[in-house]
Amino acid sequence: MPETKVDRPFIRFANAAFLVVVAMTLAMALASRQFAPASAKALGFYALVAVYAAAGLWANCCVLGKQSRLVEWLYLAGQLALYALLVRLRMPSDAIWLLTMPLISQAATRLPWLVLAAYAGAFLAANCALPDNPNWAVADRWQSASSLLAGYAFVVGMTLVAESARQARTRAETLAGELETANSRLRAAADQAAELAAATERNRIARDIHDGLGHYLTVVAVQTEAARALLPADPERAAEAIAKAEQSARAALADVRRSVGALRDFAPKPPLRVALAGLVRESGLPATFACAGEERLVGEAAEQALFRAAQEGLTNARKHAGAARIAVTLDYRLADAVVLEVADDGVARTSAPANGYGLVGLRERLAAVGGALAAGPRPQGGFVLRAEVPV
Repeated sequence: MPETKVDRPFIRFANAAFLVVVAMTLAMALASRQFAPASAKALGFYALVAVYAAAGLWANCCVLGKQSRLVEWLYLAGQLALYALLVRLRMPSDAIWLLTMPLISQAATRLPWLVLAAYAGAFLAANCALPDNPNWAVADRWQSASSLLAGYAFVVGMTLVAESARQARTRAETLAGELETANSRLRAAADQAAELAAATERNRIARDIHDGLGHYLTVVAVQTEAARALLPADPERAAEAIAKAEQSARAALADVRRSVGALRDFAPKPPLRVALAGLVRESGLPATFACAGEERLVGEAAEQALFRAAQEGLTNARKHAGAARIAVTLDYRLADAVVLEVADDGVARTSAPANGYGLVGLRERLAAVGGALAAGPRPQGGFVLRAEVPV
């Protein structure tokens, strides 16, 4: 199990506890009248305590909670054997009992309850069998054992509380890391969504400019050509064509402004029927408009798509068909859809121009509102564009 940031203060605390226990054990041994600091037995005592401390520090840093249970249990068994050796050295009883406390604390989080009880019992048995005081009465031994047992219970309880806090902090650290990762992914997704929204808006504006501005510029070009042709023979009709061209140019400018400032444009729009009648009337083409069925409300995006479809149909009829008659029909008679048709009697075309974007953009616009576009030659001649949106 990898070490976390939360584990580090607990490891430092456990190591400090081991060092404090070692220092107190040495101090109590030196304070005992039965202890000779320079004797061979004392040197053995120092060596065993040093091994005990080194093993405990190593276990805190490298073993407990990070290796297999077998390694942990071997460590705890080795420390019990080390304590038994200290007992064999006939050290003063009040000098070594404290060494068992950190080991009981370590075992509390590593051993099952029954094994923990047996482990603590082994220390109690070893401590009560100390032969340093031949006159130590049985009652005194039981009193010492009960005192140690109370100490063990306290250490186990505090250890479990600390371990619970450590695990809670570890979970909090893990959740914080997962939350940061989720936030990073969310920020990345938000950036992608913003880029997608920007691309979608660019495509919408590009379609609006193509469908609207392209239509009006086509009308301006046609009226200008007509004015040039009529100017020598019929100045009045030429002036009328120029006025229509000017009117279309102003309409194109307004359409561009509406497309670019769509988010700030809250001006009321005319009904679709009225807008289409005006579009046909201002186109300068031999076109008629008819509305079939009872007018119904459709979404703003759907109305805009139908209006752009009419613009594209009229523009293509002007540019490609050479039609003598063009019929624009808005049909509300279907129960679940509104249909717009632009039909002409000109030269039939099998597809849009290779370098054009009108029908492609129109299909995208209609698909965005759940609609569909069909465009192709008519059996009786000419070309028909049919746009349908659901209601």
